[in-house]
Amino acid sequence: MVTAQKIVEHGNLNVRGDASLFWEVRIEYSGTNPIYVAYNKTPNASTSDPTWYIFKNTFDGSDNLTRKQLPDSGAEFKYAYDDRVSLFS
Repeated sequence: MVTAQKIVEHGNLNVRGDASLFWEVRIEYSGTNPIYVAYNKTPNASTSDPTWYIFKNTFDGSDNLTRKQLPDSGAEFKYAYDDRVSLFS
């Protein structure tokens, strides 16, 4: 199977910019604000698989992004999206 990363690395597709455009994405919103955003390199990955890269956004009362936070254990593709709330202190 050719992954999105390999396509970009081998130049089989004329892609410029962010390879994460090919990744699976999950977003949890509060109103219109994306609070939890997660990426997985595997298409149709289960949200319970510990293969997600997750970050949390914090907004002020005027919907301005004030913080982009990584999980307490660091930035890696090792988290289950289902556990997103418990990953941040």
